[in-house]
Amino acid sequence: MLKEILVQNKQLLSDVIGENTDLGYYRIQKIIRSKSVKVNGVRVGQDMNVSVGDTVYVYLADREKDSIEVVYRDDNILVVNKAAGIEVTGEGSLTERINNILTDATAAPVHRLDRNTMGLVVFALNKNAENELLASFKERDIDKTYNCVVVGAPKQPNAKLKAYLFKDAKKSLVYVSDTQKQGYLPIETHYRVVKNLGELSLLEVKLITGRTHQIRAHLAHVKLPILGDGKYGINKINRRYRVKTQLLCCTKITFHFAQGALKYLDGKSVVLNIDLTQYYKK
Repeated sequence: MLKEILVQNKQLLSDVIGENTDLGYYRIQKIIRSKSVKVNGVRVGQDMNVSVGDTVYVYLADREKDSIEVVYRDDNILVVNKAAGIEVTGEGSLTERINNILTDATAAPVHRLDRNTMGLVVFALNKNAENELLASFKERDIDKTYNCVVVGAPKQPNAKLKAYLFKDAKKSLVYVSDTQKQGYLPIETHYRVVKNLGELSLLEVKLITGRTHQIRAHLAHVKLPILGDGKYGINKINRRYRVKTQLLCCTKITFHFAQGALKYLDGKSVVLNIDLTQYYKK
């Protein structure tokens, strides 16, 4: 939640926040460093002098609204369950909320999920871990598994889908083609049927490539749109099941580190147990 403070005396920003909240010095400095404070509408990232008449806006964690489900944590990494409807980075984001709650570290995201995709997101808790994780994700040495509810029943219980994808950044859409075209990049998506749900199916999906909207667009391309997907799905069916966001969730992350400070994580999987059928009207 945002707290608005009208400055009454010329003093340090941290002192103003301290006098008008129940936050301690360390937490205040952390909030300022995480750029969760604005002075006269301008975001600041360090302590500074403020003047009489200035307006300070400070983002304060609401224990219920901003509660974070931690799935795994050690000294180097933090893995949390992101809810649908929140960005990983930016104002009011998952990153901002986590750093307003953490008191002993600063969390940096090392990969992304779409705003309306649920599930596991990995954060580094120090610079060395951040560098190793970023490199590992870039080289695709970290495996991500997703579950999703799709409209339709796949003819094959397991499939390895290959196609080509074009990203239209202006429209925030991607297009999939079975044949290679100029500007289209190769994509590969694997799935297996976990459960038949009538006119719906629960799938487990693994990304071999990791393009924008790949799972959503690729499955829609083979006539298996994700339930609740407003861009690539079937709105009539989405409305019937009363689902407004795609039922797509990152449920498993497996680390591979042959060397380095994170070698102890080699082969470790972090798993999120979730029932996606609870999110739609049966």
